[in-house]
Amino acid sequence: MIAAPSFEGALRTRRFGVIAEVKRRSPVRGSMTDGEISPREVALDYQAGGAAAISVLTDAPHFGGSLDDLAEVAQAVSIPVLRKDFLLSERDLCDARIYGASAALLIAAALDRGDLERLIRFSGSIGIDILLEVHDPEEISGLDLVGLDFHGALGINQRDLLTFEVDPDRAVSFRSQLGDAFPVVAESGVKGPEDARALAEAGYDAILVGETLMRAEDRLGALKALCVL
Repeated sequence: MIAAPSFEGALRTRRFGVIAEVKRRSPVRGSMTDGEISPREVALDYQAGGAAAISVLTDAPHFGGSLDDLAEVAQAVSIPVLRKDFLLSERDLCDARIYGASAALLIAAALDRGDLERLIRFSGSIGIDILLEVHDPEEISGLDLVGLDFHGALGINQRDLLTFEVDPDRAVSFRSQLGDAFPVVAESGVKGPEDARALAEAGYDAILVGETLMRAEDRLGALKALCVL
């Protein structure tokens, strides 16, 4: 496999970065656009707009995505690409790497501690970074990421996975509990530059933004407006 650009490295080299998401649809809001999207064209817009990395939703049942979307994006851009999905196994991580991803999402709440530790160790063996998503820092309390040779970033998702409601204060209130050993990303609920600026001021290294960008009439301009620092 061809070496992929470092996801963690891309976040460390910026004071504040935007991970821009290619997202076809939402379980709550339906289709992101009136017609079909070209993942390649969206990704090229994101790269031109200054995105630090690109997230691609590959879940088919809920978000209408696919591994083909991931491959199309990874082949089109030179910045890191994240596979975002409900990943549960070594095969899921291998598929992400084979289809061109630099990083893959692991959701702490979806895995027991033993499986999470095993997958983090395995990710290092295949050269893929991890975005480790939590909804409460207690989900990874006591997890020795340094000892597991973790590479990637920590993410706080402000959206409840069961109700899909967004708590806009969640990321700010939990930032201090995540430390500074790894880049920290705020996910969901960013609607514009004011939200981005508040998260930057709270100490976040990056934000992950999907719906706001996908629904924007001027996607390139909307992304540039979020690159506040």
